[in-house]
This record gives sequence, structure tokens and C-alpha cells, in this order.
Amino acid sequence: MDDYLSTPNTLGGARDPCKMASASLGSSSRTGSTRGSPRGKTHTQMSVDLAAISANMLTRSDKTALVAKLRAAICEEITAVRRDLAVLKQRVDDLEEYRMQTTHHLQAADLAASLQGNKLLDLGRQVEDLDNRGRRNNIRVRGKPESEGESPKELLT
Repeated sequence: MDDYLSTPNTLGGARDPCKMASASLGSSSRTGSTRGSPRGKTHTQMSVDLAAISANMLTRSDKTALVAKLRAAICEEITAVRRDLAVLKQRVDDLEEYRMQTTHHLQAADLAASLQGNKLLDLGRQVEDLDNRGRRNNIRVRGKPESEGESPKELLT
């Protein structure tokens, strides 16, 4: 492309289109073969190539439209990310609230369990005390072995 842009004006025609020394000065073996290089093309071929290149180039309005589309796409993506973040924030807030409620319930359950444990110990002590007091009123008869199934009336008669 630099070769195309560095060529002189095609209307002048009097100057050499190439700024480098001609091939005939440097070596005589390659005087006529310039196939594949831009120097071997005629001015009409180069102008056709330039027209094709310029037809494929983006104009300012094309670039502006592409930038606008890109901005719109980025804005949509940012909006979607913000929406997702808002949903995630709400879920995290809900989970934190649930955790706090669960912590309060767990603390209440621990307190209730410790109170019930203390009450159970007190009831166990009371049962033992009642059992010990109930034995105090028992009459023991010496010399008479205890046997099961014998009623107290039969024993006393």
C-alpha cells in the first residue's frame, strides 16, 4: 500500500513513477520481469486497485455507527451485569437475614436446653429425696424374712 501512496500524480506522467533506481542500472538479468510487484502494474491497474481499496475502507459515518453499536452492546452488558449484581445482593442480604434469625433461634434453643437440663437435675434430686423420705416410714419387723406376694395384713396377723 505504501507503494500506491508514494507514486506521483498520474496526470504528470513525465516523472518516473518509482523513486528507486531502475532495475537496469543495478543488474541486467532482471530488466523485464516485474511480475508480482506493484511497479509492474500500469496506472489504470493501480487506480482500479485503489478504487477497490477505498471502496472497502470505512467512512466516518461507518465508524461512528460501529462505535455506537459497540457502545450500545457494552451498555446492555453492563446493565445485565448490574441486574445480576442486584439479584445477587438481594440473595446475599436474604441469606444474612436468615443466618441472623437462625443464630437467634439457636441461641434460644441452647438457653432452653440448658434450662431444661437444670430442671431435670432438680427433678432428679427431688425424686431421690422423696424416695429416701418414703423409706423412713417403712416398718421393719425383725426376725421375719421378707417374701414377695405377702400382704402387710397377713404379716401382722
